[in-house]
Amino acid sequence: MKNTRLTSILSSGLIACALTIGSVASTQLASAQSPTGLAEANIPFAFQTPSQTLPAGKYRIDRESINLLRLEGPGVGGFVVTHEATKSHASDHGVLVFERYGDTYYLRQIWTAGEKVGLECPKGRREKESMQAKNNTAPSTIEVAYNYVPKQ
Repeated sequence: MKNTRLTSILSSGLIACALTIGSVASTQLASAQSPTGLAEANIPFAFQTPSQTLPAGKYRIDRESINLLRLEGPGVGGFVVTHEATKSHASDHGVLVFERYGDTYYLRQIWTAGEKVGLECPKGRREKESMQAKNNTAPSTIEVAYNYVPKQ
């Protein structure tokens, strides 16, 4: 009888502890992932993300979470999964960085004015194929400035 009661008390305590830790962790994660604002950019060429091709035009870029961006353009929209990138100096202005192989542009990085930490898109299958077709030569880098619009 004593052994059963002790086991029950211990398992209840472990469950309560796990629930407390889980709720604290999810609260911190939710606050870290709150949307940060909106960028608007006029991209003068069609471009690729790791998962889709998007036409030239005016785009709204919204950071949905730490590593997820939402792009909305002329009649299209989509999401891009990113990872963190860093550089030694902060950008003077917000910029989208594209890599160009021939006539094809790939969204590579997004930098916010005054920040040393930005976002980088992973290379998708198409971009890797373009690299191989160009014998792994370095792509041209094109930067497009964007306007930051605070989220209300």
